[in-house]
Amino acid sequence: MLVNLEKYFSLPDFKKIDFIFFGLFLFLSLFGLLAVATASIEFSDSLTGEPLNFTKKQFIHLIAGLFLFSLVLSIPLAFWETFDRLFLGLGILLLIMVFIPGIGIEVNGSHRWIRIGPVGLQPSEIMKLFSIVYIAGYSVRRLNDLQSNWLGFFRPAVLIVLVVSLILIQPDLGTSAVIFATVLGMLFVAGAQMKQFLLVIGLGLVGVSALIYFVPWRWERIISFIDPWTDPFGGGYQLTLSLMAIGRGEWFGVGLGEGLMKLGYLPDAHTDFIFSVIVEEMGLFTAILIISTLFFISFRSFYIGRKALERNLYFGFFIAYGVAILIGLHTFINVGVATGLLPTKGLTLPFLSYGGTNLLIMCSLCALVLRVDQETKSAMPSINISRRVSF
Repeated sequence: MLVNLEKYFSLPDFKKIDFIFFGLFLFLSLFGLLAVATASIEFSDSLTGEPLNFTKKQFIHLIAGLFLFSLVLSIPLAFWETFDRLFLGLGILLLIMVFIPGIGIEVNGSHRWIRIGPVGLQPSEIMKLFSIVYIAGYSVRRLNDLQSNWLGFFRPAVLIVLVVSLILIQPDLGTSAVIFATVLGMLFVAGAQMKQFLLVIGLGLVGVSALIYFVPWRWERIISFIDPWTDPFGGGYQLTLSLMAIGRGEWFGVGLGEGLMKLGYLPDAHTDFIFSVIVEEMGLFTAILIISTLFFISFRSFYIGRKALERNLYFGFFIAYGVAILIGLHTFINVGVATGLLPTKGLTLPFLSYGGTNLLIMCSLCALVLRVDQETKSAMPSINISRRVSF
């Protein structure tokens, strides 16, 4: 049997991609390499004896991410739409594998990684991509059911609750919250009823409250978040040092590589709290530029999605909106934690924090958005939007 390769693979047309979005993506990825280099140098030296060890690894991650970016950009949206349920099933299987001895990797009591040969992967990061693809595909297939009855809403909701539950028991509250909120946002855009959202949000708040109240260390984080200075060497340690780093930076920073808090004081300086290092060394002015760029790439994804909707490319519309919501939420939560606006939780800053799987997935998501833009520009103009969606 001959396989129609054009359905599942076609070379990207670079004349039909959004160069503003692409430029923002490249800028953030390259700036992230610089940020990791300066934030990780002390930790890398103390851990491996090589100051640039993490920088070299992140450079390899970026090269792999750009290769994956090119590959995803070459795959038509029809491929993702056809196999969206398969991707969700694969993602759930990967989440289960983190608990299997010999495959899953336990670090400080957490089960977030699997090892496949020499490669370590974080399934919860991969699930961000697969969740967006699945909800986009489901919204196209079942749009009328989603908008008109409870079953149409709860069918994907139950599956995503399963996904979120598997991530919560790793435990990883930050990633589970981002996936849950992104999916809810996509379902809202698809036109699900408000009463359904209120019920799910209410149940979600009850569940999160229970998780916080009955898990002592999470409750301690909430208490320290309210006033971290009452316990600066205990529950408020990370937040107080993060705020001190931000305060030291003022408008233009103390100088690249001259930060103090990364020198063994601020935990996770090259991952969850890399924003604090950026502010300390490069100043609030640079931090505002980076935050603005992150939100602008999110808004640009909304714009690309809106153009896809005008061409009746519903799957592309949902993909672009899902990616926009995810990047926006990621940025808001990470910066909110670093500045004391939100309780401390482990969540990276998109494109900037150290991490292989996260960078690979961000590259893939951006490639998907640009694929949406390419197929939108290749589609025939359509005046009438025949199906109701929110935007």
